[in-house]
Amino acid sequence: MEAEGIDFSTWYASERDGVVRSLLVIGGDPDGARDAVAEAFSRAYERWPRVAAMGSPTGWVYRVALNEIRRRERRRRIEARLLQRRTEPRSAAPPPDVDPELWGAVAALPRREREVVVLRYVADLREREVAAALGISEGAASAALVAARRRLARTLGPATPPPTTPVTREAAAP
Repeated sequence: MEAEGIDFSTWYASERDGVVRSLLVIGGDPDGARDAVAEAFSRAYERWPRVAAMGSPTGWVYRVALNEIRRRERRRRIEARLLQRRTEPRSAAPPPDVDPELWGAVAALPRREREVVVLRYVADLREREVAAALGISEGAASAALVAARRRLARTLGPATPPPTTPVTREAAAP
């Protein structure tokens, strides 16, 4: 259907159902087809003056929707391959001077929090350096460290503070 001189709403109302039906047959996935058609018509709306002047605006919408279906299918295949390759994270043995309970709690942190904790306290980087290493802002690194500390405090419970005065034999004797 030629759309020059027709407003988008009229054209959309006359073409949408036919495009959806066709892509349901082609794609096989009703939700994916509807999403692709919605995306294609959204792009047509954004470019309506240019699309309306085309020889076949509906053909353009079909092409965009089909490309969207193909793009999503490629992405699904790539994600499936990556998930197949993914192995469970290996749990490294704690260094000899680190409490195994603390090591387990750090290993259980969400990825970003675990990264900032390890870079800050194991690699002994400053927050600025942690941020640069992860490609995030210093504020984001700081926020992740605060969240990690809170999560570790909840997991590990309150720390036993060291005594405020040293206990000596003389002080302990009656």
